[in-house]
Amino acid sequence: MLAVVLIGFGSPASAQSRDPYFSTFSANYDVVYHETGATSNAGAHFDLASTFKRDVPFIGPVGEFGFNHFDGGTVASVMGGVRVRANTDYHVLPYVELILGLYHCGVCDINDFALQGGGGVDFRTASPNIRIRVQFDVRHVFDAVSGFNAERFSAGIVLPLNK
Repeated sequence: MLAVVLIGFGSPASAQSRDPYFSTFSANYDVVYHETGATSNAGAHFDLASTFKRDVPFIGPVGEFGFNHFDGGTVASVMGGVRVRANTDYHVLPYVELILGLYHCGVCDINDFALQGGGGVDFRTASPNIRIRVQFDVRHVFDAVSGFNAERFSAGIVLPLNK
């Protein structure tokens, strides 16, 4: 009898997220990456993100790899942290993130710890499999001599990994 009552009043559970962008890959072109008086000629960053919890706000891990080329050389970074997405609107998906990791400048012979905060907005397109991203970040590199900040503005595409 107890089983009948529990089945009758129970709500269905699902292991699938209601969010088609539960896990994502993004490829981004760094329109502007500026640090210590220099602006990069070209740059990009790529990230993988997922979600710990399955309701709003979506909170989860994010990992990022990026590089930026300057006249004198290239800098690269590998970072990871947490992203929070609001998903208040089906067409506009805002998010903020805080990531940390390694900053590497080959020409400078520097490997330093970096902390980066930022956010952006993913915009829905006509295709349910592609979103357009606009992002702004501020990075602080903890250099042994003196730390410095870098600013990045980027745009890219976001693809869902869970279908």
